[in-house]
Amino acid sequence: MIYLIRHAQSVANVNGRSVSHASIELTEQGMLQAEQLAQQLPQAHRIFISPFLRTLQTARPLLLRDHLQPEVFEIQEFSYLSDAKCQNTTLEERKPFVDAYWAQANPNYRDAEDAESFVDFYQRVIDFTMELNRLRDRYQNQNLMVFSHGQFLTLFKLIAFEHRALSRDLMNEFRSRMLFEPVKNAEFFIYS
Repeated sequence: MIYLIRHAQSVANVNGRSVSHASIELTEQGMLQAEQLAQQLPQAHRIFISPFLRTLQTARPLLLRDHLQPEVFEIQEFSYLSDAKCQNTTLEERKPFVDAYWAQANPNYRDAEDAESFVDFYQRVIDFTMELNRLRDRYQNQNLMVFSHGQFLTLFKLIAFEHRALSRDLMNEFRSRMLFEPVKNAEFFIYS
């Protein structure tokens, strides 16, 4: 089985200051959620994480339990805002930038050199979906655990389960799901 898992609660999820997108750590509650995941999930035979610290921290109890090393894939959060612009800010302080980005609903817009467009993000999710499709048969009797992020998993669902193509409408639907039907911290689902 292929399990797709959102990282546990992070400092950014509770409006804490973030030095960079990649370095955000888990909260104490997040550490507890990671431990609980290790009790809920079956034995892992392989574990994928994003390059962002919070996925490693969420996977760590499972890595220790099952004596595995993680493999890093480009399954990180959608970094649509410049990391430099957002350095050492809270969620509330980033809100004007976030609102301005989504008001455009332009899939090709890039906030800065160190940010990605929705088109870039969509392609990352497509590439990973193809990788999982290639691996599906191998994980009928073993378990692959994929630790990723709410935005990545939301777009993954829209592409893999609903077969949505890239468009302005998809971008708007993605934003709506992020606001009203988000994948919760430490939530997981099976891709079969």
